[in-house]
Amino acid sequence: MKTNLLYVILLMFGISHAQIELVPNPCDINSGTLTFKYGESGDYSVFDPLSDPNLYLYSGLQTDSDPMTWNYHDDFTNVASLIPLTYDGVLGYYVASFNPATRSYLEEPMLNTTTVPNGTTVNDWYFIITNSDQSRQSSDLQGSTYGFGSSVLSTDSFDLTKDIIVGNGKITFNSPAQYKISVFDVLGKNVINSELNVTSTLVHNFQLQSKGIYLVKISDGRNTRTVKMLKY
Repeated sequence: MKTNLLYVILLMFGISHAQIELVPNPCDINSGTLTFKYGESGDYSVFDPLSDPNLYLYSGLQTDSDPMTWNYHDDFTNVASLIPLTYDGVLGYYVASFNPATRSYLEEPMLNTTTVPNGTTVNDWYFIITNSDQSRQSSDLQGSTYGFGSSVLSTDSFDLTKDIIVGNGKITFNSPAQYKISVFDVLGKNVINSELNVTSTLVHNFQLQSKGIYLVKISDGRNTRTVKMLKY
């Protein structure tokens, strides 16, 4: 589970998305080397570096149905395990590079050291910026708040009381569109991928064999939303 140190999630406080950026975007753990940029716009209100050229980046990945847990994360007690976040004098902002597919993480709940299995779907990303002696740190930086990563959990693209209704292994569409649907189990395994051309009201049964909680990622080509679905 998350410790109290990691429990506060930074939501929408009117912070500019330009403060932090991840390249490429969108990306997943199989995108190779990722570049994290901080302060490109000159805005350091997320974390004041106090002229320190060498900061560190704590990273975590949420891969199951519980958005409050970081299933894979760095060892915050060991600064050597964190990602160097260094000021680039030519670019004029802080830059960190890392490859989440090959990076060693602590895996919840046993805290064993491992790499993220190939093909794992990352529902959201989390970061914390800290200084070298870890005497100061930022709030938790939730990737979807800043529009990068597999940032689907905080995207309110559909009216779930009108356009889309999800329940007991079924999904009801009330708005016409070409939808792409992905279903994930509680372990983050992708169990269903499908495309539906909805021209009127449509009830689609996923024919799930096992009871339990699932995540359903819905995209109409413009907007994306991930919702929980109970199969009973």
